Amino acid sequence: TYDPFFIKIFDAEIHPERLSRFLSEVLGRRLKIKRMLPNEHKLITDRGSLLIMDMLVEFETGELADVEIQKVGYRFPGPRTSCYSSDMVMRQYERIRSAKGKNFSYKDLKKVYTIVLMEDSSKELKAVPDFYIHRGRCEFDTGLKMELLEEFYFISLDVFLRIMDNRGREAKVSELEAWLYFIGSDKVEHIQKVIKSYPWFAKMYEEIGEFRRHPEEAIRMFSDALKILDENTVQYMIDEMKQEIDEKDAMLDEKNAMLNEKDTMLDKKDAMLEEKDTMLEEKDGTIEELKKMVKELQKELQRRIH
Repeated sequence: TYDPFFIKIFDAEIHPERLSRFLSEVLGRRLKIKRMLPNEHKLITDRGSLLIMDMLVEFETGELADVEIQKVGYRFPGPRTSCYSSDMVMRQYERIRSAKGKNFSYKDLKKVYTIVLMEDSSKELKAVPDFYIHRGRCEFDTGLKMELLEEFYFISLDVFLRIMDNRGREAKVSELEAWLYFIGSDKVEHIQKVIKSYPWFAKMYEEIGEFRRHPEEAIRMFSDALKILDENTVQYMIDEMKQEIDEKDAMLDEKNAMLNEKDTMLDKKDAMLEEKDTMLEEKDGTIEELKKMVKELQKELQRRIH
């Protein structure tokens, strides 16, 4: 799940059939990659590109797919997903409109797919523990049927491995499951299970092993990746942590306010009880005085009678 390893194994310029097979399994229909596209959109400031994608490809159908591999899930939230999807739509729009000129039609635009694989899923994905792949598209609440361009796929590798570990050891492995094992796990039993079901995976495991024995290439690729690190991602992580802290502070403030309100209510209750006790004491005092008056009247009556 490190970018250099993922990109090396799935490099669509060298092994287009690999990414074609994997994405076909994810999307649920057979697709063939035509070419890889630049992972950067045009420069709009001197600070860097608009967006930097992990791997962007075009299918022979003209559709586009962005594949993002994330070790930490919360780095790729919903708003960022929407931005990446919109970026693909705009790339298509710019290219096709430029090529067709006055003959351009919005019907010329094809589907765009944003596929995000997470090693450590975000809290939103972990909140749905019985599913490891989430497929989404825009729909209308009235039943209106209108084909929109964007589709989204979130894949939780950690949830996948937990679900699969709870299945029987002899359960058959589908090709999609084999791909997710291959991407998300280096356990010997998982590797054996994949190769037993699909022997052609052995070649890719060998390539990963060779790549790990010669880390200088990985170091170079990491260095290149760091040079084009998306500053927005770093800032987002800072903002996300700050937001979580602010939310916790707000919850604590709310809790403290509730406790203060409770203390105020208890103080009022104590004051009312003290006032009641005072009234009872005053009442008892009045009763004693009345008793004394009655006794004095009785004495006065007896004295007059005698």
